[in-house]
Amino acid sequence: MKKLIAKLGLPRAVGIAGLALLVIVFFVSMIFQNRKLELHNADIIFAGTENDADCCIMISDGSCLVIDTGEEADGPHIVKLLKDKGVETINCLILSHPDNDHIGGASLLADNFDIEMVIMPYYGKYRISYTSLLKKFTETGAEQIFPAKESALSVGELSLTVYPPENSYYDQDNDYSLAVLVEHGKVNMFFPGDAEKTRLKELSTVSLPEIDLLKVPYHGRSSSASSDFVQRIAAPIAIVNAASAESKIQKALEKTGAAVYYTVGCDHRFTSDGETLTYTGT
Repeated sequence: MKKLIAKLGLPRAVGIAGLALLVIVFFVSMIFQNRKLELHNADIIFAGTENDADCCIMISDGSCLVIDTGEEADGPHIVKLLKDKGVETINCLILSHPDNDHIGGASLLADNFDIEMVIMPYYGKYRISYTSLLKKFTETGAEQIFPAKESALSVGELSLTVYPPENSYYDQDNDYSLAVLVEHGKVNMFFPGDAEKTRLKELSTVSLPEIDLLKVPYHGRSSSASSDFVQRIAAPIAIVNAASAESKIQKALEKTGAAVYYTVGCDHRFTSDGETLTYTGT
């Protein structure tokens, strides 16, 4: 270094050393960035249910996310889907709202798996099935979270943003629905629960990225706001947790050109590589 300074002079030698350091920092940052972008594939399963009911399972980098658990009768099938994937722990269970077609299988899941965390909306009304379920989560040691504001968390390589209802009381129980944005690299999926007019109006103010998959709200049943919501999101893939959607929703989905998948009696599976979401069958 002394010879270099003597030959080039101090200012020039310092400049060359600084440039070399910048080059090293650049290449190191590129290595870490590339590693970060190399995501493992994520598996997404929309569970087939006996009636209109919701359940989505996501497996990412050894971690498991479940959004809703169908009706009680759907519990054994959901348990089998999870066990077939080798799941022993549900790292995060999100129950969008306390209707039985969303929480019905949760008790059986708690009997069969270690549930680390449960995320639910605040619900001040009394409902015996919901109260009993909360008691069971307490007994099993699952952490219970009732978000009061927009919250972010990760499950494996999935990035989640949870949008809780803005009010503490609604006339319609469906409007208590938590909404969830799930991001896997550049793949974005949005779950608005059973949101109806009031809740959809709240969600219309949320700034969302371009959505690749939309879980159509409220089983594809039409409300004054639902068809507009579906067209505004304009996702290329739509999941309807029913045997069919009502005509206004069908027309809205046709306008967006979405590929539509119905879940009554039929599982639907997708794989995300962080760039593309691919349908892999039933």
